[in-house]
Amino acid sequence: MDDALENPMFLKNCWYVAAWDHELLDGRMLPRTILEEAVLLYKSESGKVVALRDRCCHRGVPLHLGRREGDCVRCMYHGLKFDPTGKCIQIPGQDVIPPKLGVRSYPVVEKDHLVWIWMGDPDKADPGLIIDFPYLRDPQWKGIPDYMHYDANWLLIVDNLSDFAHLAFVHTKTLGGSEEYAYVTKPVAVERLPRGFRVERWHMNAAPPPFHRKVLPAAEKDVNVDRRNIGHMHIPGIFFLESMFSPAGSGSEHGNREGTREYRNCQFMTPETRRPT
Repeated sequence: MDDALENPMFLKNCWYVAAWDHELLDGRMLPRTILEEAVLLYKSESGKVVALRDRCCHRGVPLHLGRREGDCVRCMYHGLKFDPTGKCIQIPGQDVIPPKLGVRSYPVVEKDHLVWIWMGDPDKADPGLIIDFPYLRDPQWKGIPDYMHYDANWLLIVDNLSDFAHLAFVHTKTLGGSEEYAYVTKPVAVERLPRGFRVERWHMNAAPPPFHRKVLPAAEKDVNVDRRNIGHMHIPGIFFLESMFSPAGSGSEHGNREGTREYRNCQFMTPETRRPT
């Protein structure tokens, strides 16, 4: 059956972030629900990330309750053992193993501390389609990884992040800074991208928002700034935010970067089911 007809809520033939690499340390068997499918993630003994359907094909027991043995996983209900491709390679007390017995495996790629998973047709899983965010690996940028669980449909989060106007009211005391942002700013550029869009918005001669004041020296905390936000939204739900602050009137809108401070933020919306993300 066609993927879109089977489950029209999700795009299957694209890469989603399934986990951070540190979530798989120390042999952890990590269960995740992705696009309404139960998935088991783990690192094999050889260091390769493996993603399997988190249900034993014998009696449906979650494989994350099992045991990792080298590169393989053993179900602890009846002892069936599966290799990283999902193929069953051992059945205790039975010499003959049906050649097609196994669980689904998913293409996975580990890149820049992220584990990407392909939920669709494995023959179309081209690693070259994984979008690049160089700040995740650049040692000159200090980053903080995190995991958020939303009790909301993923498209609502995409809608939220696509419009900077909400910063003024939702994030007044953190990112927004003041309600003025909604009244005096508007997008100066909206560009359609091959797999998404780019929007740019400036806020001139404004007080620095609280999150930016935290990193400013005392002499600059009350000095107004010119602020630029650039948002990139990419299919299926990948959001990159570039925030730049410069001394008010310094000409940053014309390319002068002297005295600027910049932040990069990336968010990867991965649908769990039709409701949580």
